[in-house]
Amino acid sequence: MNSSENFTETDLLSADLMKKFQYPASLLNHWLETFGLNQTLELLDGLRLPYNSMWVQVNTRRLDYDTLFDIFEEMGNITRKHPFFDDFIEIEIQKGELTEYSRKLPIIRVDHESTTGIALGRDVQTANIMNHDDFDPGETVCIADYVNNILAVGKSQLKSSEINKRFQETVVKVTESLAYAPPITELKEYRKGFFSVLSPTQAIAVKSMNFKASDNILVISTDKGDVANYIAELTRNKVPITVLAANKMQAKVLNKNVARTKNKAIRIINRPFLSFVKEMPEIKYTSFFVEPQNSRTAVIPVFSSNLSLDRLQQITKRQQKLISELYRSTHGQASVTYVTHSIDHLENEEIFQNTLQKAYYENQEFSEEIRKLKQQKIISSRAPLDIYKEIEKELTKSSIYLDPIATNNTGGFIAKFNFKLKQEEK
Repeated sequence: MNSSENFTETDLLSADLMKKFQYPASLLNHWLETFGLNQTLELLDGLRLPYNSMWVQVNTRRLDYDTLFDIFEEMGNITRKHPFFDDFIEIEIQKGELTEYSRKLPIIRVDHESTTGIALGRDVQTANIMNHDDFDPGETVCIADYVNNILAVGKSQLKSSEINKRFQETVVKVTESLAYAPPITELKEYRKGFFSVLSPTQAIAVKSMNFKASDNILVISTDKGDVANYIAELTRNKVPITVLAANKMQAKVLNKNVARTKNKAIRIINRPFLSFVKEMPEIKYTSFFVEPQNSRTAVIPVFSSNLSLDRLQQITKRQQKLISELYRSTHGQASVTYVTHSIDHLENEEIFQNTLQKAYYENQEFSEEIRKLKQQKIISSRAPLDIYKEIEKELTKSSIYLDPIATNNTGGFIAKFNFKLKQEEK
């Protein structure tokens, strides 16, 4: 084994950060090289803070905006009209403090996938638990991630020895958490399809699309259907929308969500994304919303991660292959809206640069509504690294970066492309 003398200063620094934040050393080294020490520390600290608000898209064809606004206010939520979208309501996330709780209380440690939800007030289910101390029903317990960041406090619903004998059952009812996201998706108004909840990146990306009456739209996304529902609303259910489900579980969720909103324009196909676009489907599409699997490193709060640099690079390669194969499914001068919830350049600017190198792609301007927001500097693109300086004009014109730390919300990247007209169509 190498002695510490053989480690570089960056290796030793990332090892210290790995102990504190529990991010893999390969990813930390990558971020240190890309962002520098100060920005990496700011990111790691900032990504652990709960976001500041929920973006609620009102289905104004089915429910009056002011009626839904009043419903949210009557629930005791801090509710405001959205600063730049007139069909969105913004609901504030209530922040909490857990510093007074003693670590002498019994602790339940939960898995990485559940930490964000629990930090925002969701209860602890049997499937979330990695390990636990002993406790009895009704006892106060602390809920922590696997590196002991306290996420919430709650009342146990059963004896700890019963956990392994139960399936899909609530173990702890959360009473206090780092923040509280109102459970608005439990309302009957949500079940009736009167509203959806989108991330800021998704909302701006959908708004950036230029819809036409002749469109045929393909949605490639790992979300639960809110994007497709919103596109259907903006196109008044008169434009056909195909949504790909990557697996049976997503297909089930999508079918449930589309049934909730009664959108007749949406059809769901259960097919792996890359397999579908490689097959040259008979139906050709004029517009693509592409939000493939990504690292989700701009989604907050995230207290720890098992994402390695190798895994990030594998994800990036799949994203690039997917975009490269889209031309098989195009009709005319089709447009692409590419979306991630990532802070990493490899998934964002690198994908943008590689895509522009394809002979059949060119960058595309945003819709007028989004261009105005960019001119007002409400949203903007990111200053490029030196390796992307050659495409700075294209990045400025055709991309948006939402910094999760600057906005204190879920961030991400949006890029716009056009397919050049095929030779036979000119």
